[in-house]
Amino acid sequence: MIGSGWLFGSLGAANTAGPAAIFSWLIAGFLMIFIALAYTEIGGMLPKSGGIVRYPQYTHGGFASFIMGWAYFLSAVTVAPSEAIAAVTYLSTWVPNLTVSGVLTPLGTLVAAVLVVFFFLLNWYGVHVMGKTNTGVGWWKLIIPTLTFILLMTLAMHTVNYTGLAGGFIPYGWSYVFLAIPTTGIAYAYLGFRQGIDYSGEARKPSDVVWGGTILGFIIVMMIYVLLQVSFIGGLNFNRLYLAYVNSTGQVVKVIGQPTASTWNWAYLQGVSVSSQLTETVVYKTARGGWATLASGPFYGLLYIAGGALAIFAVILLIDAVVSPSGTGWIYIGTTARTIYGMAADGHLPSAFLRLNKYKVPLWPTIAALVLGLLFLLPFPTWFAISSFITTTTVFTYIIGGPSLMTLRRTAPNANRPIKLPAASVIGAIATIAAFLIVYWSTFYYLWFAIALILAGLPLFYMYTMVNRYGASRTAGIISGIVYWVVLIVATYYLIYLPFAAPTGWPASTPVTMLKLEPTHIIDFVSYVVIMTAMVVGFTLYVASTAKDRETAMKHVRAGWWVVATIFSAYVLSFLGSFSVFQPPIIPFPWDTVIAALVALGLYLYGSYSGILTDDLVIALRELGGV
Repeated sequence: MIGSGWLFGSLGAANTAGPAAIFSWLIAGFLMIFIALAYTEIGGMLPKSGGIVRYPQYTHGGFASFIMGWAYFLSAVTVAPSEAIAAVTYLSTWVPNLTVSGVLTPLGTLVAAVLVVFFFLLNWYGVHVMGKTNTGVGWWKLIIPTLTFILLMTLAMHTVNYTGLAGGFIPYGWSYVFLAIPTTGIAYAYLGFRQGIDYSGEARKPSDVVWGGTILGFIIVMMIYVLLQVSFIGGLNFNRLYLAYVNSTGQVVKVIGQPTASTWNWAYLQGVSVSSQLTETVVYKTARGGWATLASGPFYGLLYIAGGALAIFAVILLIDAVVSPSGTGWIYIGTTARTIYGMAADGHLPSAFLRLNKYKVPLWPTIAALVLGLLFLLPFPTWFAISSFITTTTVFTYIIGGPSLMTLRRTAPNANRPIKLPAASVIGAIATIAAFLIVYWSTFYYLWFAIALILAGLPLFYMYTMVNRYGASRTAGIISGIVYWVVLIVATYYLIYLPFAAPTGWPASTPVTMLKLEPTHIIDFVSYVVIMTAMVVGFTLYVASTAKDRETAMKHVRAGWWVVATIFSAYVLSFLGSFSVFQPPIIPFPWDTVIAALVALGLYLYGSYSGILTDDLVIALRELGGV
């Protein structure tokens, strides 16, 4: 969990919510720990490599399993390159030609690629080798952030920053406290709890790993993140910070002066747009006499301008800026490999992806993780845009945790459960609501793109899984998939991208340009939802009807409809609520969040009721001796 999130999350959260970002970390931690709890029982009961993408197969069949596996694949494959980008971005504080305005240069891309290859090699030689490496790095990743907040809180605190600046402790209202959770790297920073579960099938004592690595580790990291945010806000020294105009290439055009308490805007941390070419942001003087922005290395900048011993420690922090993201990056190369392995085990990919190398590591999935990781080393707009996309797609897959927990309680009541939760139905409900709310808070600005990519995976289900697992007509699957892709691309471009995404500045505008609601907006969005719902339902039923094992195919499809309902429910609420692109919103805060929580509760009940006893679960329990 301690990767690039701690290096950038505190700045992004403070930029969005001000000092109230402290609450954002606490609320996110509270919500995410219920998601983690739901998976501890399942992970202890079914320790499997790539477990989280395999559990939906055991509880809700192939249709739900494919959607969740594909969604997690989209997120997992981008984490390793995003961590490499984060490391290179911090290094650009010392080597400026690695990035330009946060985007990698060719040299920066080469350095990031070398890091991704290193992540691959650690995974290739097995969990034993990676585990030994990760143990040492894990201690380092605990010690350096801890020393960072201790040093800042004891030697560089400015208590006036919490309540004495413009707007006070909650300068922008509570909606921004929740907005910060999925969009500034907070939820992203907590996502690593699942790795103990994804690797549990390769552990000597799976239940100990799941419980200790997931829950105890989560609590420790949550405390570190909260205290880092406290120290970041208090560590801002306005006597050594200056407001300046910065152009699109990251160069300081003009220094305006020092910020004051009455004119301070927390958005200065990342920059407030003053024209199409200039942003107004905070900078500090470097040792060479030039200027640097806090956004390129937030904690490094705070330690450097504090001077003395903190400036010396800032050098150590730069080393950690490579170590911490790398520790997360090589874990996620393995996670991507195990996601591909898990999808192959569920019948969604060819059986060649089940082959292991001589170190008992998934062979082709690990190679695929390397290749895809290198391909995703593109000039993404910002680390925050990447982390927001990863958060949305990953947390979407967590929505199934609560329903899976309760389905297993019903379909396999006598299975061996080394970890058995008290009040499981309550924990499952809170876990589902938590995951749904984080997805909802991620804003329409990011959600439309994530949902478009999730929906884009369904033709692969028609063409491969339906054909090979259920005996559906290959011709029907191919034709349906091609027509589906064409309609999806055209509809998304004309009904969503042109009327909503392009005018708001997606994907690089910060802040987002808000729109005034017009009747054409409603027509475009309703048309899109109707078209996509009709396609998903129609093509899925059509291809399933051609299956030789039609009864099983339809059984799995029926068990997965609630996932489709979840996708479109989140989409519609995102359009209507205060996290949309409209000002004013159709449903204001906090009523939109209340409605979203109630919808999530209904989806939890629907999902728990839809779960089925699958052959895959029976086989898995027999293999584990858990019947």
